[in-house]
Amino acid sequence: MKTTKLSMMFIIVAAIALLIGGCLTTEFKEYHFKINADGSGEGTIKHINIVSEEDEGQNVSFADFGELTNDYLEGTTFEEANEHLQITDKKLYEDGGMLMGEICFTFSSMDSIGFYYDSSCKCSPFMYYAGSLAETIIESNGNYLGENRDFPIILWDDKSGEFYFKTLVKEDMSDAHGLLPLYNAWLESK
Repeated sequence: MKTTKLSMMFIIVAAIALLIGGCLTTEFKEYHFKINADGSGEGTIKHINIVSEEDEGQNVSFADFGELTNDYLEGTTFEEANEHLQITDKKLYEDGGMLMGEICFTFSSMDSIGFYYDSSCKCSPFMYYAGSLAETIIESNGNYLGENRDFPIILWDDKSGEFYFKTLVKEDMSDAHGLLPLYNAWLESK
C-alpha cells in the first residue's frame, strides 16, 4: 500500500511539474570525453549536487524532482535535446550527502560535441569552445584560455586522448533546495 501511494504521488508530481515552472540545476558539472582517431568517441556528464531553485520565493523541489525522474531519467527530454548523442546510460545516485546524476553517451563526430581538431597545429590541435555553456570553467586537464580574458577555449595537445573539464553552474546556493531526501523516498517507493 505504501509503495502504491508513493508511486501515485510521483505520477501526480509529474503532472504538476508540467504546470509549475521550477528550475532544476546543479552546483557543478564534470565533463569527460574519450575521442578515437576517427573523431568518434564516448563521454560522460556528471551533475554534482542536483538542486531545485525557488520559483518566485516558493520551494518547488517536489515538482522539480518529478520533472527530473519522469522527463530526464525515465523520459527522453535529454535525448531529444541532444540528438547527436547516443545515450548508453543515465542514473541518479547519492555521493557525499548530495544527489548526483550521470549521463553516458557515444558520439560519431567530435565536432558534434563542440570539439575542433586542427591537424596543422603542432602545439594544441584539440580545441573545445566553451562559450555556449552558461557555466564557468573551474578545472581542466587542458589549457583554459578564458581564465584571464574573455576567450572561452580549452586547448589540448595532440597526445591527449582523454579530455576533462569541470564547471561551476550555480555559485549562490541560498535559494537552492537539495533533492536527496526526495530521491531517497523515490527509491523506497520502487
